[in-house]
Amino acid sequence: MQMLKRLEGELRRWRRSAAPVTWAGDAVHCPVCDRSFRGFRPAGRKRTRRPNAVCPYCTARERDRLTFLFLASERGPPAGGPLLHIAPEACLEPRLRRLAEGKYRTADLVRTDVDEQFDLMAIPHPDAAFHAVYCSHVLQDVPDDLVAMAELFRILEPGGWAILNVPVTAETTVDHRDEPRHVRSPGDRRPNEHLRTYGTDFPQRMGSVGFEVGVIRPTDLVSPGEQTRCGIDGTAAGAVYFGVKPK
Repeated sequence: MQMLKRLEGELRRWRRSAAPVTWAGDAVHCPVCDRSFRGFRPAGRKRTRRPNAVCPYCTARERDRLTFLFLASERGPPAGGPLLHIAPEACLEPRLRRLAEGKYRTADLVRTDVDEQFDLMAIPHPDAAFHAVYCSHVLQDVPDDLVAMAELFRILEPGGWAILNVPVTAETTVDHRDEPRHVRSPGDRRPNEHLRTYGTDFPQRMGSVGFEVGVIRPTDLVSPGEQTRCGIDGTAAGAVYFGVKPK
């Protein structure tokens, strides 16, 4: 198993180093790694396969590129740590580290390549321990998302911020729903099966635990042409759900 993981790691590194040549072109641009390509790699399984989705070099997906554009924009939050990165995406780590001003920590429930392992519904940190939290596409798999959001709110200092991005089903126009799954452990779930499907009420759910919520969409950040060039013009990019803890 360890040898297989090493081989997979070597393959990923080879693909990354070769990407500027194998994907050479100028049709699309990844703002995360600031590189241009003839296209983005596809992502997903056969029935849900998304073309033009993943950066060949830094592996940033649509939602990562949208978040990066927000963080790098005038509308984005100023630097000021400490910052907690849940289920960390390697492509966003450099930007979040700069925002954390040297006080950057990572956490996950099951991953071992992080600073801490814990359950989001019982975070082992005191109140107001962090200035910022980044947690993307995690809450849909937490048994009680409101408890987890309340915990994330609790560990933020007054005036601190959190980005809690989730997949919102486009055809769901009112409330979220909890799926009738029988999940015995975090890994005991079929691929692409989530505990929860979110609808357009997600900002209200964030607000119910105390956050002041702003929703940032691609149209708020760049022109239609740049949305297409950055690969964030489709529904997969979603939105950035930016919450602030009142002072």
